[in-house]
Amino acid sequence: MCLLCGPINRRRFGALAGLAASDLAAPAASSLAAAVRGEYLIRAGRVLTMEPGGDVEGGAVHVRDGWIVAVGKAIEAPGATLIDRPDAVLMPGLIDTHWHMWNSVGRGLAGGQAGYWPAWRRLAPAFRPDDNYLGARLALAEAAYSGITTVHNWSHNTRGYDHAMAEIRAHRESGLRGRFAFGYPQEMGPGARMDFAALERVQSEVGADDGLTSLGMCVRGPERSEAAIWREEWAFARAQKLPLSVHIAITRELAKQQAIATLAREGLLGPDIQLVHATHATVEDARAIAASGSPVSLSPWTELRVGFGIPPIGLLHDAGVKLSLSIDNTPLAGNADFFNVMKIALNIAAGSAERQEPIPARTFLEWATIGGASDLGLADVTGSIRPHKRADLILVDMADINTGPTADLDAVLTHAAQPANVSFVMADGRILKEAGRLKDVDVPALVHAAEDALAGIRARAGQG
Repeated sequence: MCLLCGPINRRRFGALAGLAASDLAAPAASSLAAAVRGEYLIRAGRVLTMEPGGDVEGGAVHVRDGWIVAVGKAIEAPGATLIDRPDAVLMPGLIDTHWHMWNSVGRGLAGGQAGYWPAWRRLAPAFRPDDNYLGARLALAEAAYSGITTVHNWSHNTRGYDHAMAEIRAHRESGLRGRFAFGYPQEMGPGARMDFAALERVQSEVGADDGLTSLGMCVRGPERSEAAIWREEWAFARAQKLPLSVHIAITRELAKQQAIATLAREGLLGPDIQLVHATHATVEDARAIAASGSPVSLSPWTELRVGFGIPPIGLLHDAGVKLSLSIDNTPLAGNADFFNVMKIALNIAAGSAERQEPIPARTFLEWATIGGASDLGLADVTGSIRPHKRADLILVDMADINTGPTADLDAVLTHAAQPANVSFVMADGRILKEAGRLKDVDVPALVHAAEDALAGIRARAGQG
């Protein structure tokens, strides 16, 4: 039973909060995840394929049982449900590659001048499994509303098996594609190792759904844990064949440890190792990252707000690093507007280079779609529109007050479009948003449930 699908109220949230951890950990089916994939013919003013062949003006995409079966102009699909949107652009669903979903119950709780980290380290130990569930569920609902169809849930307050399975349950209920990165409690000291036994238990259970949710690891790495600890965690990830992600070179002081150089020198980078932020990476670091094939996930809004520094977007791009984009978290970023993430990233690159658009707008669209898919090892599954890929698709209205007239599509998508312009979202062939509204999610009740959860967390943390 999905407690957040369909009408709910605070009484029903009380039932959720009273569930045992074992109940939260049990696999759950929802009206979204269990929805039947149909057959559709989607027509649009333009199909933005993100493929080398380019866009298709007045194009259409035929979808059957979650697969893209045809892309082109003159497509016939007798019996398919027709979705005809001549004033919209059809494009791949957006892909977020680094998002701490657990603390989404505290939107805007950034700590002020006292700082984000002290604020959340006081609250994190008070999180129960149902709090992690609600944080993830809220984030995933906002992702779907915003046109994000694939996420990387970087859970750096994984307090054990029950907390992990609670978040995975939220993934399964959401209908979105995603990776859950098993992490560690926020207050874990540099000499403590993450819970391998719990991770192995989770690993034995993930994959029992329809393949939308995968598993990875997020670790503190060389800058935040002792050498013996991070090396053991690194080795464990590779032994378990789990993709690994680590925050790296986020501050000028931490970058002095030269962790990127150490990892490169010891052969511990590669396509299975995602680096996050790299705000103070040097030219030599960027070249080493590019040579290794490790992708870098950039979170420009949070990197600016928390004071990490100016993201070295041009430096990383010019070195040939594989880049993708991310929300990071809503306490700092405020919301999950991925169009705005593209906008700020593009303009940081321009401001840093002191010239207009040193990196084309289309490149930022690539980072938000096929680049994100490549980062997460899903480039053969999603991120572009072509036959034999899964149908992760969005329609963005181009005749709204803030998007029309569209003189330059790439510029409008990276500088004008907003989540409100996303009128249709399909993930893996299932419709999650239609006519501008989420399906099967009671948004006010979900927000109220998150408010109640935050009040409980604060009370247990002595802030009530």
